[in-house]
Amino acid sequence: MNKSLNASLKVKVLQSLGLPDGGFEEKIRLLSPSENSIRLDILLSMAEGKIVNINDLTATEEQIDDQSALRRLRELDLIHWDQNSEDVTVAYPFSGLPTPHRVTVAGKSPAYSMCAIDALGIPSMFTDAVIESECAFCGEKITIEVKNNVPVAQPNTVVVGLGTTGTANSNACCESSCGSNEPTPVATSCCPAIQFYCSEEHWQKANGKNAMTAKDKLTLADAFEVGTAVFGGTLSGSKGE
Repeated sequence: MNKSLNASLKVKVLQSLGLPDGGFEEKIRLLSPSENSIRLDILLSMAEGKIVNINDLTATEEQIDDQSALRRLRELDLIHWDQNSEDVTVAYPFSGLPTPHRVTVAGKSPAYSMCAIDALGIPSMFTDAVIESECAFCGEKITIEVKNNVPVAQPNTVVVGLGTTGTANSNACCESSCGSNEPTPVATSCCPAIQFYCSEEHWQKANGKNAMTAKDKLTLADAFEVGTAVFGGTLSGSKGE
């Protein structure tokens, strides 16, 4: 995919996600080094398929005002957690709750991603990976093996649908940690509508049923490049670096 097309696709996805032009990296640059340290600890643990509890995490960060840092991460829609269990439920691109998208990075245990684009962005953060998902229309199993930054899917007709849910209550993954005055998180407004489809035909059928949740379509190659562009820099970056 050429650079101009890559840029236009990235803009389209960022707009559909309600993210700024600089994506997650723009938000990450707003963090202090200590805030970013907590964010990185969460991401690296979730990449191992671990359940992360904010109490366990902040106990190791004695020099950090952990409650203030966590509030900042939540306000920027980077991290969310369940206020009852205090387990992290959202740490883009990872989900602390089961989703249709399971990603196994080479040498690590399986983890879940928030959506299809998130799943495709995870290999760019680490290394080779296997993505296991399903067609959002028919439920057919989808497997994508990423080696040397090349995704190979089974079936080989896989596409990615982009849409929005049109409601703030379609996904409870972060509702319990979001303040009433905070903007609707991407995890709620968009992630449930960014899905894999086994074929363009099934995306078209999904689009016919609900054009909002299956508004646009990306080829696997384009979706992989967009995922890489959106998430490739999420393991670094703070204004103190």
